[in-house]
Amino acid sequence: MKFAPFKIENFFRQHEFSAPYGISQSDSEPLTLDELLTYASPERREQFETLWLGYTETQGHPELRHAIAQMHAGLSAADVIEVVPEEGVFLPMTSLLNPGDHVVVMQPSFQSLWEIARATGCELSFWHQRRMVDGWRFDIDELERLLRPDTRMLVINFPHNPSGYLPTCADFERIVELARRRGLILFSDEIYRFTEHDERLRLPSACELYERAIVLGGLSKCFGLPGLRVGWLITRDRELSHELQEMKSYTTICGSAPAEILALIALENREALTRRSIEIVKTNISHCCDFFGRYGDLFWIAYPDCGTITLAELKAEMSVSDFAAAAIRAAGVTVLPAEVMHIDGNYFRLGLGRRSLPEALEALEPVIKDCFR
Repeated sequence: MKFAPFKIENFFRQHEFSAPYGISQSDSEPLTLDELLTYASPERREQFETLWLGYTETQGHPELRHAIAQMHAGLSAADVIEVVPEEGVFLPMTSLLNPGDHVVVMQPSFQSLWEIARATGCELSFWHQRRMVDGWRFDIDELERLLRPDTRMLVINFPHNPSGYLPTCADFERIVELARRRGLILFSDEIYRFTEHDERLRLPSACELYERAIVLGGLSKCFGLPGLRVGWLITRDRELSHELQEMKSYTTICGSAPAEILALIALENREALTRRSIEIVKTNISHCCDFFGRYGDLFWIAYPDCGTITLAELKAEMSVSDFAAAAIRAAGVTVLPAEVMHIDGNYFRLGLGRRSLPEALEALEPVIKDCFR
């Protein structure tokens, strides 16, 4: 199995930790360890400080799996497998797919959501996003046309990376029903779930609606804890769960003991942590409206109702790739071009989750004026 270069990870490996500013990060403002521990009960604090650093349970800490299940209606700890977030993509794609299988995947999407299947020898069909006057959409009629009698897996991601698109509950249920009627494995990347600005917009989790759904979640985005490297897979299908756990024995085997207790602290305070992230995003959207509003002839942006990212268009003859190169060279500002995300068009990803975004935009402004005066 030979994988293509992971373009977005290569880009951030080159720039993320060397450039002083960035406007394209996908996460919300990470907490410090001290900040997270302020949320801990005395019992959890003692548990963390006296922790035995031995091997942990392969499926994950029982209390942590219970806390994850509690965020999903009708689920139990037995339905949850603790993973490293990217491992949560790798395990289903390698253990459940075979060469020649047909897989339908949203596009654009995080590269591993389709590249692992491609490298496995699967045949891919892409369900493409469409730009509308007020933002982005995915046409469910188009999805239905892509599904075939030999389709094995449908891969979805809501809230969507990188557009921030979220379907209505009725549309989401229709997508799930398309998978159910065909007995498909429905892999649902829900890593941005719980970032809805209005909780009434939140979709049910796919694992709540369909027994052959596999849901990916984690603490990296809306909880502000990417450094913990804690994620989860959820499925009610015991056969699928067994296959995933068998493959996990060839990857991480088990989780990090300190990270599991810190993750428990986070989930026991999830409403406070997600509220913190949403407030940062909403503040940044207000700032971006003011900032990019001064350059309405240069930029088109549809701000999302959930998630921490969106796509912005540079309406100029200059390519976004050249603009991004100028930004990093002249101001030390990292801008992620669309081509790195396998997207056609003169777009870049705008990250709305970091408190440093206003400062980064201030550093970028002279570059905008110099390139387009």
